[in-house]
Amino acid sequence: MNMDVINNTSVKEVVLIRHGKPLSAHNDKVNSAQYAQWVRNYDKSILDPTSHPKQKTHIDDSYIVVSPLLRAKLSAAYYGATEIDEELSHLKEMDIPYYKLPFTLRSWHWVVLSRALWFIGFKGRFESFKAAKQRVNLVSERIEKLCEKHERIVLFGHAMTNYYTRKSLIKNGWQLKQKDGDFWGITILHKPLPLC
Repeated sequence: MNMDVINNTSVKEVVLIRHGKPLSAHNDKVNSAQYAQWVRNYDKSILDPTSHPKQKTHIDDSYIVVSPLLRAKLSAAYYGATEIDEELSHLKEMDIPYYKLPFTLRSWHWVVLSRALWFIGFKGRFESFKAAKQRVNLVSERIEKLCEKHERIVLFGHAMTNYYTRKSLIKNGWQLKQKDGDFWGITILHKPLPLC
């Protein structure tokens, strides 16, 4: 690459961190009503104190964005974030769906089944898959705007939100450098941009 081109570009970095494991994230056998309560508890849960990141990334000199959900805020605090630059409502997790069905499953099997039904259009008292994807597109739009002023942006979010944010950013020319969707997982994307 021409050195003039290199000298006139700035590599922006976006880091998507999934929250730590919630204390309520058990995998007991439950019926559909108990699963609905599991979902509500999951959204209010503190972090499991025995769950720790396999790896960490630095958050120094970064613009820090958090989801409004408790588990994301607690994960940012775990990283030592004493000041949050922005709480972004669009970054909250895509609603975990639940349906009234006549059987008993383990909690995480309910999540998989409910997500599958949700993907194909089954509705309930939660946002639709289409609405959730539209909302997450607003996250990537916000990231693009923030990159006009900040070199590195760290977002503490959620599995599905991070996944679709990553897909949207890649579609817009970002390069995937690392991905991990597990609890505490870190996904990193880069994009060279011309200097103003």
